[in-house]
Order: sequence, then structure tokens, then C-alpha cells
Amino acid sequence: MADLNAIQLIQDALKQPLSSGEARRVVFWHDVAGSFEEDFDRLTQEGIGCELARALVFAKADGGSQFELKKKILRDQSSDDFLIYTRRPRDFSEGGLEGNWLADIELVSEHFQADKASMLLGDINAGNAARDAVAQFEKFFGAADRRAAYLSRMPETNTAADVAVGIVSVILKAATARVEDIAQAYLCALHDSGAEFVIADLELFDALGALSSILKKRLGYEGDIVSETELSEHLLISAASCTLPEELLSGYEAHIAKPYSRFCLNIVRDWMSNQSNRETLYEIARNVEAELNIPERLAGAEVSALIDTDVFPCTNEVILAKLMSSLADGSDRRSEALSTRQKRKDLKWYRRVEGLFDLLSAAADTEGFYRDHSQGFHATKPADVWKAYTTDWCAMDAAYRAFCTALDVCLLNTDDIPDALRDAAERLAERVENVYVNWFLPRVNTCWINCAESDWGECGFAKGIEVQRDFFQNYPYRDAKEYKRTLVIIADGMRYEVGRELARRLEQETKGTLSLDAFQSSFPSVTEFGMAALLPHKEISYSWDDGQVSIDGRPTKSTPDREAVLQGAVPGARAVLSENLRAGNRAARKELVGDAPLVYVYQDKIDSTGEKPKLEHGVFKACGDTVDELVALCKIAVNDLKINRVIITADHGFIYTRGPLKEQDKVSKADVGGNDVKLHRRHILSRESIDNRLLANMDMRDIHGGEYYGLALRECIRMKSASGNKNYAHGGVSLQEVCVPVIELRNRNIKSKARVEQEKAAMSLVSTKRRITSSMFHVDLFQKEPVSGKVLPAEYELCLTDGAGNLVTDVQKAHADMTTLDERARVSRPMFTLKAGAEYPPGERYYLVCRDKDTGDIAWKEEFTIDMAFAPTIDFGL
Repeated sequence: MADLNAIQLIQDALKQPLSSGEARRVVFWHDVAGSFEEDFDRLTQEGIGCELARALVFAKADGGSQFELKKKILRDQSSDDFLIYTRRPRDFSEGGLEGNWLADIELVSEHFQADKASMLLGDINAGNAARDAVAQFEKFFGAADRRAAYLSRMPETNTAADVAVGIVSVILKAATARVEDIAQAYLCALHDSGAEFVIADLELFDALGALSSILKKRLGYEGDIVSETELSEHLLISAASCTLPEELLSGYEAHIAKPYSRFCLNIVRDWMSNQSNRETLYEIARNVEAELNIPERLAGAEVSALIDTDVFPCTNEVILAKLMSSLADGSDRRSEALSTRQKRKDLKWYRRVEGLFDLLSAAADTEGFYRDHSQGFHATKPADVWKAYTTDWCAMDAAYRAFCTALDVCLLNTDDIPDALRDAAERLAERVENVYVNWFLPRVNTCWINCAESDWGECGFAKGIEVQRDFFQNYPYRDAKEYKRTLVIIADGMRYEVGRELARRLEQETKGTLSLDAFQSSFPSVTEFGMAALLPHKEISYSWDDGQVSIDGRPTKSTPDREAVLQGAVPGARAVLSENLRAGNRAARKELVGDAPLVYVYQDKIDSTGEKPKLEHGVFKACGDTVDELVALCKIAVNDLKINRVIITADHGFIYTRGPLKEQDKVSKADVGGNDVKLHRRHILSRESIDNRLLANMDMRDIHGGEYYGLALRECIRMKSASGNKNYAHGGVSLQEVCVPVIELRNRNIKSKARVEQEKAAMSLVSTKRRITSSMFHVDLFQKEPVSGKVLPAEYELCLTDGAGNLVTDVQKAHADMTTLDERARVSRPMFTLKAGAEYPPGERYYLVCRDKDTGDIAWKEEFTIDMAFAPTIDFGL
């Protein structure tokens, strides 16, 4: 053991100056194991190897006559230094003094404990109680790199158990010497490398028995130590037994060590939080599920019995399949579905099935809407329908879009979805499609058409509702003196429910104040007419030959055309494309718009996607992308361009159904009649009057002198077409097509009284009980305000700590993201597990700490006490 240099240490000891009053030095070198006897013999022959102040005599206390050596020390060479080697332990007890003639000299002399075990104890900062264990693993400690690795995991060694745990953690390359990390590292090694390689390293240093003892004492595992399958089943089933009803695990008793189950759960949850090894746990858990038929067993349980367990990934899938199947059958489980999602969101493995829970949530929203409006949609005035749609009914469009978006995500990741869950999702999709296409769209638009049709025939728009042609006068022009610079964003195809989502995002992510309104788009609800109507104008005209729309004699097809129209009304105004404004740095953006008092920005993500037959199924994703892009554009306007008023609107909306319409839901050219007509997917233009009860007549006297007649298809019916879009359409008069959002964002100065600061939704502890009597316990949390407006969603992490801030439970998440006004629904119940193997003295104070996950700031902490009758020991018996 060259790097444990006893020679150098003894040289250093002999060179030290004598204490006051001493004339020489007598040093006893204790080497009980005889590790350095050869080194001492060599020193006797060759000398100490360094210059000393006095002569040095080498002697062995265990050889020859101790009496003669004593005489030599006290009489014959009384002025010389002595280095006396002995294999006798340093023991001055009554029994140890028996037969020791040198005891009196030894009592007043210096001692040098230089056996390998003693030197190792010093090198690894270990106490004498660990001497035998260190000697047992002498081979392991023979290399400096292993000792360094050991010290990094076990800075202080007090017991034989510490030695065993530290050595095993080094061999297995565990993150720490905690048993949680050792068990995790061992199973990962078995899974990734195989038993042969792992066991070889343990056997090389005689540590296999130590590992076996650790697993037995802390996990209760007495099976085959080299079997990944047996150990995994023991660990996971024991852990799951903490949170599953006992009857669900009937037949698995051989895999459960009940006294150790809580510690097994600690290991599993610790492992789940380890990003580097989490994938291995997932694979191991999947193997155990398959081996023991866990999904089949859980499938027979109620959702309420599974709500708190998260050991096996299949639990989420079983819950989802049950709730999806129920919703697909028309059962009213919407509240249960939404509350279950909220609960599971805070548990492990949720992220792997987040898209499926999004699917479930959206389906629950559609089912909830259906049941809440089962009596139908009733109104007598267009303005009443409009108000109902913008405040309530449009939620169904949003839920359908959310469902289709989630379904698209899930279909891209089908490999991990069990057949039962896939079947349930497909049946649920049929249910949602049927409710939306065959109930909502026809019913809500029949109500709208019945109320507005007479107005359409009389003047081309529904009375009592703001019209698109008044946009410029009512928005950019209004307050122009107060806001010297205004930016208008026009998102082609953005229907009202998408605008409402955008308004929520802007409310949460900006400092300004926000208003959301809606106006009815021009007929036909297509880009050519809508874009023209949003510009300052007096007259709109349409060319039958080329389909171009002009205002006041000026073309409006291109961005430069529109800029020319703007500049006719507002000198210096600009019209730009969104991609050009977003590209480049701040200087480039300023150069693009200059000091223009009015800037129109055109964005075309939604319509450009929906209009292409090969891309139309991506239109809902394009809606989400549009919201993200428009939020970014608003921030550019406020932060980079210093524009304090931003107005966002659209030229028209759209209808989209995931499944193509049936032939009986379409109208052919023969059904229309007339000779001089132009047929489009959702509208018809004619130069002759046509009376057809299948169609709604639209007055177009304000277009080009009234020489055209307009006809609109009812509900969501579309024109038959041999080619072209089958799912996406616009141009008609449905609420989804004509209800266009207009959002006004006014950025407020920090000193403005109208400025409203953002704040995160807060969580408070409502449990009154502050005494913990069980190793697993719940607390009740209350989200004080619903997420809306300037109240932002937040994520918190909670754990119980001791007075020094050390964790004594696992860490649980709590999402404060609920939007419901129902206070009872904003209560959540995270479950905590006390760490096994620790003592919880009565009377000691503990604290439940709630920390903001994003900032790490402590939101609050509440005092608790723990009154546990029993705390498991951590003695491994080594």
C-alpha cells in the first residue's frame, strides 16, 4: 500500500522537536496486523532515511526478552532515541498489562498506530468502531481513487454499516451513499449491464454480502440477489401496496414486504425524480407490469381506488381508458374526469400521457357543454344570439379544437398506447365528433340563422351588432390623438374562440389593459372582402371577371396595395408582413416601420394552412401557433417599437370538422339553380336573383352598386366538389365564420393608475390538523383565486422539513391553474410519505414548506409535529 506511506509518517514523527523537559524520544509503533513488519525490518537494515538529532535504535517488543529491551532503554542506551515495533495492541486495561514488561515505559512514551487498518481509518475519517469493517474490506481501500470516491459519499464513518454502505455505493457508482440511491443504482446496473458484470465487481471486493444485507435490512428483500425480475417485483409491488387497496394486491403477497413498503415507496419516488435514470425505472416498471399482469388487475378497480397511486405507469392508462369509455358511452363523468386529471397532474408518469389527459379534459368539456345546453339554443334577436355565443357558446368550439389538437398529438405517439386505451380514445373521438357536428353546429347556427335571416335579406348584416366595415372608424381612428402610434395586426382566418384564447394569453403575459369585442365580418366571409373592409374606405367594389375587391377604386390584393390605401387616409402609415417584422433585431424592426403613426401587420398562418387540402387537418395546430406568434408580435410592438396601442382582429373565421361531411350534408350546383353564378364552398355569388329555400339570401346592395346577389349555405353545409377542401371552409354566415374578434391592448406606464400588475395564483393550507401520526398523510390545499386576467397559473413544490431544513418527506407538486369559480373544486389533497429509516423525536418541530417551483422562493411554511409510535432502524447488522 505504497500510497499509505508509513515510512514517511514515521520520519515526520521522529523529526518533530522534543517537548519541553524531554531529552530523547521513545516511540512505540503498533502494527497489530503485521502489515508493515517487512518495512520495519528494512529500516533496521538501511536506516530511517533522514537526518536525526540523536542516534536511533530499532527494536521489536515481541521478539527476545522484553526485560533485556527494557534494560537497554533505561540503562544501557538511555540517551538514544528508540523506535519499538510491536504487534501487540495498545491496551492498558488490567488484562492488557499482564505479561507486558514494557508497559510502564509505553505509558509515558509516544505511540504511532501504523497498521494498515489504523492508517485507513485516518485516511477515510473513520472512528475506531469501524476498524474491523475497514480491515475486512482492505482490498477495496487499496487504491487512492476508491478511497476518494468513498469519502465523497461518506465524509464521516462511524459504524461498520457506514463502511458497507459507502463501499457498495462506490462499486455501484451510486449518486450518494443513501440506500435509496444504492438500490436505484443496483437495479439500473442489472437492467443495463446484466448481472454477470455487476456481480463481478461486487465479488472482487467481497462486497456482495454487504449489498445482500442492505437489501434485506432496508427493503426486506430475501430473494435471489442477482435476479433483476425478483428484486424489481419486490420493490415495486411493496411500494404500490402503500397506496393501493389491499384487495387489489391479493395473490401478490409473496412480493410484498409490508414492514418495508414505505421505504420501498421512498426509493421509487426518489427514482422517479431522477431525470438521468427515470427512463430505466419506466422500462423496469413496464416489465413488471407485463410479468404480473398489473393492467388486468387494476382494470377491475374503480377510479377512486387508483387515484393516489403512481408506482406503475399503467395506472394512468387504466384510469384514462375507464373514463374515456364512460364518456364515449354518454355517461356523465365530466366532473370526475376533470378532478382526476388535476390530481394525476401532480403525480409521477403524468408527462408521458399528458396528451391523453388533455384529450380526456377536452372531451369532458364538450360533454359538459352538451349536458348544460341539452335544452337547445333559444333566442329571438340576433344580438341575443351574438351575446350568448361570445360569452358562452363559443366554448364548444374551443373544446372541440382542444380535443382535435390533443388527438393529433396522441396519434403521433401510438407506440406506447395499449390497445384498450387506443380503442377508448377512438370511440371517444366518435362521440365528440357526433356531438359537435350533428348537434352543436346545426343547432346553434339554426338559432342564429332564424334570428338573423330577415336582416340579411334586408341589409346584408344582422342588426344591432357591430359590422366589420366600421372597424377603421371605431378602432384605429378612435383615440388617435391619445395614442399617436397604433399597430393593427390582422390574422387571416382567426375566429372568435381563438381570439378569446389570445386575449387570455395577452392578459397574463403583458402589463397592459385589455378589451375583447367582436364584430360580424362582411359577406362573403372570405379574405378578399374582409381585408378590404378593414381598411379606411367609403365604397367596396367587386370584379366579376377576376374576383378582385377594390375600395374607392383602389386595389387591395397585395400588401403594397393596402399600404397605399392606408396612406391615403393616414400619411406615413405602413403595411408589413408579420414574418418581416419578427425577423431581424430591434434596429431592423424600427427601420421597417419607422415613425409610422399607423402600422398594419398581416399574419396568415391559419388560413394558409386550412386552404391547402393536404394541410387542412393542421389548421387547429396553426391556431395555437398563431396565438404564440401574435403574443410575440405584441411584445415586439410594445418593447421594441414603443407602440402603446395594439389592435388585433381578423378578416373572417372558419368552420372545420375533423371528419368530412356526408353527401346528404352537401349542396350541388343543380340544387342551387341559376345560370350566371359563382359557386364556392360556403357561399354563392350571382348576377341574377335566385329564390332557394336551401340557401339564405344576402343583400349585397352596398357592393358595387348592388348588381350582385349573395346566397349563403345554412348551418355547416358545403358545396359538393370533386376536389378541394373537405374539412376546412369559410365564406358563409355561421357564427364560426362571421364572428370575428377584435382585441385592444393598451400598454400602461408603470405610474399609470390603470395599470394592473400580474400575480401568480396562490395556494394556502386549509388543513387544521398539525399533528402527523402516520407515515403517509394528506394535507388540503386551496387555490385562493381562479386563474383569469392578471392572475397567472403557478406550480408549487411542497415538502416537510426538520428545523434545519432537511427533507423528511418526498417532494410533491401542486398546480394552481384551475379556472373554475367553484371554490370547492379548487381544493387539492397531495399525499406525503415520511422518509423511512429516520427518527422523529416527539416534541421536535417540523415545517411544511411551499416553494414556488419557478423562482425557488418560499411562499409559506407551516409548523407541524410528528408523533410516530415506531421508527424503523437503519442497523444492517454488519
